[in-house]
Amino acid sequence: MGIDFFRVLKVLGFPVREACDMFSQIPFEGDLLQWQREKADEIFRFHYKENEFYRNFVGFEPKEWTKIPVIKRADLKGGFRGKLPASVQNQKLYLSSTSGSSGDPLYFARDRMSHALVWLNVERLYNQVGLSVNHRQARMFGISRQPVGRLKARLKDNLSNRYRFNVFDLSDEAFEKWVQKFRRGRFTYIYGYTNSLVAFARFLKNSNITLADVAKSLRACIVTSEVCTEKDAQTLREALGVPVYNEYGSSELGVMGFKQNGFWCGSDGLLYFEVLDENDEIVPDGETGYLTCTALFNRATPFIRYRIGDLAVINRSSGITKIEKVMGSLNDMALLPSGKRVPGISFYFVAEELLDKSDIVKEFLFRQTSHGFVFEYVASRDLNGVEFDALKRGFDAIVGKGTTLILKRVEQLQRGLNGKFKHFISEL
Repeated sequence: MGIDFFRVLKVLGFPVREACDMFSQIPFEGDLLQWQREKADEIFRFHYKENEFYRNFVGFEPKEWTKIPVIKRADLKGGFRGKLPASVQNQKLYLSSTSGSSGDPLYFARDRMSHALVWLNVERLYNQVGLSVNHRQARMFGISRQPVGRLKARLKDNLSNRYRFNVFDLSDEAFEKWVQKFRRGRFTYIYGYTNSLVAFARFLKNSNITLADVAKSLRACIVTSEVCTEKDAQTLREALGVPVYNEYGSSELGVMGFKQNGFWCGSDGLLYFEVLDENDEIVPDGETGYLTCTALFNRATPFIRYRIGDLAVINRSSGITKIEKVMGSLNDMALLPSGKRVPGISFYFVAEELLDKSDIVKEFLFRQTSHGFVFEYVASRDLNGVEFDALKRGFDAIVGKGTTLILKRVEQLQRGLNGKFKHFISEL
């Protein structure tokens, strides 16, 4: 028997009916850009009037939108309740935090109306590809290692009609158990971290298994949280036997975009997108800058001209935002000997030739330290000379010849507490 996710939200005290009415008034087919600007101005004025922290942060009230100062994660860190408007401090709020992969999470709040709207937006995006939040979900996600946190996650999974797979164990033995779970799990779609799913897909291909042949109810896969290259997506499509969609989001703002047809369709009903340069000036559409978002409905934490941290490229027409490229944050950039910086995702392509010619490497990452670059990898044996030469050719093409690359075979890659990991880590 299925569930009605929004009925569960309603039982938990979220104003679902009122949120549905509000969501239905968003002019997706009308002058969306003008509506966004009006809502952005409205939420700014609310926080400027009601929120002492935000009023002090902004200072003298700006006369133009572009003069409103950009707010960053560091500005919102610490004592988050003191950063809420007085009118909502005694309300029941949705409280959460970012993943804290850097070890320093941001705690934030949403008023209950805006949280319900976040989920209505997810449902709208999923409906466009024939899915629903009510469908049975196979969830490849991290889970707290603390008993209370683990219990809460399991309870939320049960209420949300999903089963959580353990991404901290990506061994062949674990994957064999995953396959058996899919045989009897009656899952409609898979949702999870890109890298864990790609590792599972490689296991399936090496085992000559197409997952949709095993799990007849499976209709789609949604990857999230980690970069998914077109090569990753192709590997997933071949191994899973279903369409693959790419969700882009953040804990603070919810789903920001949903990728199909080569770009992420922005969540324009809830967010106003801008791309800014290092001086917080707007850059033209099609140029790279810092993705900056305004949460149009959140009356708790003031995510107004909030710098996500990611470098991105957007194009917009009549308020419809196409997020065409996301390159990660400046912290994900590699510093080359030449002094140039390149996105850390570039190092995924360094290993492309090696991955094409060998199925030995299960997972890998590049680490930049003060002494140079290290290639850490999980494999059944050490790389041989031919395999290293293939890796070094890709490395030299990105970094330049003459830079040392050290190989380090490990039993397990470094992961965050949430189970995520990156293909590039800078320790500089």
